[in-house]
Amino acid sequence: MTTELKERGFVHLTDQTEAQLQIIVDSLGETIMTTDVIVKAESKGLVTTSNGIDFHTDHHKAKYVVWYCYKQTDRGGESLILDAEKIYLALPLEIQEKLKSVNLFEHKIFSDDKDSYPFVDVDNSNTRQFHCSLVNDTDKENPAYIFFRKVMSRTIPVKIKLAERDILIIDNYRMFHGRTPIIGTKDRYLKRYWIKSKTINHNN
Repeated sequence: MTTELKERGFVHLTDQTEAQLQIIVDSLGETIMTTDVIVKAESKGLVTTSNGIDFHTDHHKAKYVVWYCYKQTDRGGESLILDAEKIYLALPLEIQEKLKSVNLFEHKIFSDDKDSYPFVDVDNSNTRQFHCSLVNDTDKENPAYIFFRKVMSRTIPVKIKLAERDILIIDNYRMFHGRTPIIGTKDRYLKRYWIKSKTINHNN
């Protein structure tokens, strides 16, 4: 699992018990938040909406995001995954460099959250991190960011429809994720885990 996660940026495991889920979650690092992913009528929040969700990353403190599927909708609800690292490396070097000046912000959840974060960052082990949340109005017009979004829009994502007892794990610093609309039954229920890695020392 660790090798596949490192090489592909995500792992899809089928037919896993809750006991197996807990072993996997504990092996990845420290769980900093768990959330019930359910549909609420008329909700505009990403976690509870039935609408499709555009590509993004979750909170920057979460190195890994894990979902466990308890119940899936009969139509729609597919998880979508894009490898930001591959897209970035395919860009001209001048675009790569300019992307480092693009800043984003996210909803403050933890007490030490900053006001903004770079779109492309480098951690203490000299590994690139990608953050894709809310872009300020100025950076939305940044030619490098627009170029990246165009390339991303032409990239075919991995599409996974989780079945009951399936687990999906992504590297939140590398993979952008989204979801197709939930157009069938609205009793879909996933549990999401934000996990801070044990092996990477972050400043935040």
